[in-house]
Amino acid sequence: MKVKDLLETFEFEDLFPTVANMYPNAKRHKREFQEAFDILQNIRVTPSNKNVRYMVIEDSESHDTYFGAQDSTFKTSWDVLAGKEVKRDKYVDLSDEEIAANILINAIFLGNCPRSFEESQKALRRA
Repeated sequence: MKVKDLLETFEFEDLFPTVANMYPNAKRHKREFQEAFDILQNIRVTPSNKNVRYMVIEDSESHDTYFGAQDSTFKTSWDVLAGKEVKRDKYVDLSDEEIAANILINAIFLGNCPRSFEESQKALRRA
């Protein structure tokens, strides 16, 4: 499933509690998160052969493990991100909702957003 297709399976109001659980500061910036979600759901996709691969990652400092995707996956324009395939390694125990929330957060903070979102992105990065 492509990123855009995954996001289209959710309504923002249903996804936002998971976003807020992952990023508690989101509660103060719900409007900006809604704006990003709407853009990603409606963006014209640029096809990509790359994917967003969720895997078990080990933190190099603490040696703790967690489920996630490499940050470099999100360091692209939102239209390209929306066209990437979402993959989940065998032992990754994340729901589609958790993956969609994680993608939204990472798109905002790591991705190259459209110009229409730049002011909101700056506000969120300062928060």
